[in-house]
Amino acid sequence: MSALHYLRVLRNKLVGLAQTTSRLDALDLRIHDLSSQLSALADQLRASDTQGARARDDIAALHADLTAQHALVSALPGQHDAALNQLGDRIGADTSALFGRHANLFHARPPRAPAPPHTATVIDRIAFLVHSKELLNHYGCVWDLMPEGSFDVVLHGKAGLPTAADLARWNCNVTTTRALLDAGQAYRCLVSNHPVSDDGQPLIKRLAEINIRFMYAAGKSGWNLSSWNRLYDVVLCFGPYHAVNFSQACDAVIVQMGYPRFDRYFNEKIDRKALAEAQGCDPAKPTVVWLPTQGALSSLGHFDEEIGALTDRYNVIVKVHPLTPSAEPLRIAALNRLNLTRIITDAEDNLPLYQLADVMLFDYGGPPLAGIYADKRMVLLNVPGAADDHLTGDDSPDISIRRHLVNVNVDDNALAALLADEATWTLQQHARRTLRSLYFAPHHGFSSHVAAQTLLNVDKLLTTEI
Repeated sequence: MSALHYLRVLRNKLVGLAQTTSRLDALDLRIHDLSSQLSALADQLRASDTQGARARDDIAALHADLTAQHALVSALPGQHDAALNQLGDRIGADTSALFGRHANLFHARPPRAPAPPHTATVIDRIAFLVHSKELLNHYGCVWDLMPEGSFDVVLHGKAGLPTAADLARWNCNVTTTRALLDAGQAYRCLVSNHPVSDDGQPLIKRLAEINIRFMYAAGKSGWNLSSWNRLYDVVLCFGPYHAVNFSQACDAVIVQMGYPRFDRYFNEKIDRKALAEAQGCDPAKPTVVWLPTQGALSSLGHFDEEIGALTDRYNVIVKVHPLTPSAEPLRIAALNRLNLTRIITDAEDNLPLYQLADVMLFDYGGPPLAGIYADKRMVLLNVPGAADDHLTGDDSPDISIRRHLVNVNVDDNALAALLADEATWTLQQHARRTLRSLYFAPHHGFSSHVAAQTLLNVDKLLTTEI
């Protein structure tokens, strides 16, 4: 089959009536799901005060509006594309408005029982648990906004940790989990991205009175929404989808912060030529960035040759998961045999890659959701068995977004044709922006301010009973 013929077949699949109808049906089902959720929320508010009554009225109005939109779709079978665009825009706007007006629905909790007294000597400051240098890419923008001396860094583990030089710009106190435990000390508040260890008495419970989860990846729900979230008193999450899910998974106060590490993406003006040269790229060529995850869900080894062949027309950069070099050295060796523009194997911040990329290639985990947040053109690489993996599940965002965004299988050999087809990106744009309103609070460019102010005012969130 010639490349041209394959491109035509593939384009028909992407923009044909059947494909559009299928996507519209999926969107239709999502409207009904949202309506059901809103009805359930209204039921929960039946015994509440006047503010609750106003919220119920708003929810009822939104329910009616969504029902009307469904009727519109049913009545206009010949205008699929227009209906899809209209519904996408309305769902995005209505979802943002709903969660903006009624954010209290997703973090209000009855007063907590007093916590048992901590046996350790308590340090009355916020600390951040850091077990990988990669976390500096997530926390750094928030640390920049916190007063000097208001937080400490607690290092855990032996390998891959930031050095004193890496932390010098924040002039913060630095200690280790071992030193704290040996000294019989703990912090008033501890920020971590996950508990690190929950065997026996969980480590984070031994290190702090109040534990705050700082979400750093939106995919792999089998892991992300695990029962260990119950160890947290506050969860800083990305947006509406996770706010609802965390409110069901634990009793923590839920705050939608957006995605702090991407503030620079929205605020920083870049010199594209200089950025390309800094990454070892030819500024005259478009750039493809591949961000594979680690382990069984990784696209490494499945798409290597096909992606390597793109270097005839594109700059091709790959940044591997920070665990891959030590856990899977054979995969790194295979990459090194390809003629890629650049291979990144350290904890370098990948934000410049999002800034530079014309197209991004993802498999699973957080990077594809970050691509949605940054509104990047993307192709999702499918790995066999991914939906059944214990880290994901069919409802995991990195699986479910495949019902709306372009994705390819190992044997399709479709990448070169897709990247050259402008219709692919026209079709994808509305889907990306609708998904963004579902997964991320609209704090584009100021998410780190939301996170920093939450941390500095955590006692106001938790009430005086804690």
